[in-house]
Amino acid sequence: MGAIEARKIDGNLSIYLDLLRLGAAVVVFLSHAHVFLLPSIKIGPLGWGREAVAVFFVLSGFVISYVGQVSEKEWRVYLVARLARIMPVALLAIAVIFLADSIGMHTNAFYYDFINTGFFAPVSVEAALTYVTFTNQLWFAHAVFGSGEPYWSLGFEVQYYLFFGLFAFSPRRARIPLLGLWAAIAGPKILMYMPLWLMGWLTMKCVIERPPFRRPISIAMIGTSVALFISLKFFADRAATNMYETWSLSQEAINFVYFNLIGVAVVLHLIGAAALLNQAPVLFEKTGPAIKWLAGGSFTLYLVHQPLILMFASFLHPVEEHIPMAAALLVVCFILCFVLAEVAERRKKFFAALVVSLLPVLSRTGQKTPANIASDTVPSDDTASSTSQLIRVLEEMQNALDGEEEVGAIRDAPPHDRASRA
Repeated sequence: MGAIEARKIDGNLSIYLDLLRLGAAVVVFLSHAHVFLLPSIKIGPLGWGREAVAVFFVLSGFVISYVGQVSEKEWRVYLVARLARIMPVALLAIAVIFLADSIGMHTNAFYYDFINTGFFAPVSVEAALTYVTFTNQLWFAHAVFGSGEPYWSLGFEVQYYLFFGLFAFSPRRARIPLLGLWAAIAGPKILMYMPLWLMGWLTMKCVIERPPFRRPISIAMIGTSVALFISLKFFADRAATNMYETWSLSQEAINFVYFNLIGVAVVLHLIGAAALLNQAPVLFEKTGPAIKWLAGGSFTLYLVHQPLILMFASFLHPVEEHIPMAAALLVVCFILCFVLAEVAERRKKFFAALVVSLLPVLSRTGQKTPANIASDTVPSDDTASSTSQLIRVLEEMQNALDGEEEVGAIRDAPPHDRASRA
């Protein structure tokens, strides 16, 4: 713990993580745009959407484990931070899916029948409930609500958040039984790709708790990561399917090896890049704010782009006859995603306050020491008013959310400060 408190995320690495998060979201966006709006354009990275989700999983493990040890040290703070981060964007996505699909089907219902190949399923109450509860991927399920197919990854991500919360905050005696119960509910599919998330956790500990590697080793790690990624894409890409697909045991074995090796490539890249960035002067002084702002809408971009793309494609079908208009609508879709990000994703602190006001029990919080984490006791003050409790939890939520954003914010220290931390 002392090592983590002594070495915060370096400013260069902070922005670089944001850049990777934004890049992964844009790759998924372009991969779906390539399929539905601009199929005549043939560019390699437009088909890397599956691998981009693996990158998300590793980055998620890195960020959540970091803020869990730096700022979200109490289960109530962790819970409110996760709810404020996930629920507003998830509910917005469900609303956008329903509205965009309704408009698109009213305009051209035939198109939605035409593309009903896993990217679209008629909306249903059952699928909506699995989305709201993030149970859409338990065991061998793959529930799809309308055109919100990219939502599948939240069925994995939220389960990993729950795993980390149980591991970090449950009483020691109850930890193993609770994690066993969690694993039994989550099922084999979610457990198969949990190594990706754990790789992010271990990467964080390596980057934060140990001295950076020397430059030659760091460059070699980055080179190895690129070679591994390209080799996997060249030799194994066609053999692998999507992480959520459960066709057969042999196919699942191929997918398991493929995506976890993609995760190894991401880990090597992150550790090597972190070492180089730690030793570099300030790199993102001018571009950092723009990168941070764009990355602050990447979650919304990832979740809502698909229904918007399909809606626009339904207007133009067949899109091959309207390429200039399809390109223009793709730009409109990209902009609209970031406009929607202003409604939910960029309002985390507002929604944190809303969660606390709706669930007053979450205002009775205090960052716990290692001693009382084991017994799961929560300090309480019977004489404190509900107002003072609310003020306290909001202050802690402010610190927690600031700590989460710091991983993706520009926090450039003077060179001598970085050298002393290294």
